[in-house]
Amino acid sequence: MTSGTCPDRRQTRILMPASAKEACALARYHSAPYMAGASALQLGWNKTGRWPEHVVSLNAINTLHGCHRAADHWSLGALSRLSELTRNPDLCAELPVLETALLGIGAPGIRHIATLAGNIGFAGDLLPTLLVLDARLDWLDENGADQQTLLADWLTAPPAHALIARVRLPLPQPQQHLHMEKLASRSAFNPPLLNIASSWQWQPQPDLRLAAGGASLRPRRLRACEQALAATADQPLTTRTLLPLLAADLPELAEQPLLQIAANLVQAQWHGSHA
Repeated sequence: MTSGTCPDRRQTRILMPASAKEACALARYHSAPYMAGASALQLGWNKTGRWPEHVVSLNAINTLHGCHRAADHWSLGALSRLSELTRNPDLCAELPVLETALLGIGAPGIRHIATLAGNIGFAGDLLPTLLVLDARLDWLDENGADQQTLLADWLTAPPAHALIARVRLPLPQPQQHLHMEKLASRSAFNPPLLNIASSWQWQPQPDLRLAAGGASLRPRRLRACEQALAATADQPLTTRTLLPLLAADLPELAEQPLLQIAANLVQAQWHGSHA
């Protein structure tokens, strides 16, 4: 069955599954979107003036809520509100880079509505930071079967009607240096022009992760930069070295002033990891 659209939001039928598996079945049968905070969804629907005939509300599914620290990772419920995460003192103390990224998203009212999975699904500002944290997703496929995937792999081809259940973040290592910078015209409003995040670990061997996103960029790991910098870990880093690497990773910016800004941000974060 394929769900269509309607010109009046009052005609949209909200489906209320009691479990994640039921939600997957309804989404597949009606070809309907999932909805929780709906902060991004409503913007899109209002812009087009078309609303779906069916939406699958996830708010009643308890297994998608809550976050806790396990022995080697943080497990964050997909429906965790962004403001809920910033109010978790243990999470913010152990992963301050995540707190910084969270507080840079929208205004407080938006963070009170928006969910973690929603930010992932709509390629939001958190993605560069989650990528360098090596986030892993627990999710259900369209048949309701449990799956687990690295976020970096998920972003290459998000499965249809898949439902993110939890986000797992490995605990940072003592030698790991984490950074993120967001360049925006106004810090409280989205989208940013450029968002650069990085993880640097030099001992016992180089383990570098860099990621970028922004208004005109699909969020991604910067693989060319990672490989080249890991191979030259004992050499000083200059923006002249970085520019061709970033042009390979971010071809959309190859002829734009933002490429130089990206190089400046990466170099500053590299210096921060040596401080």
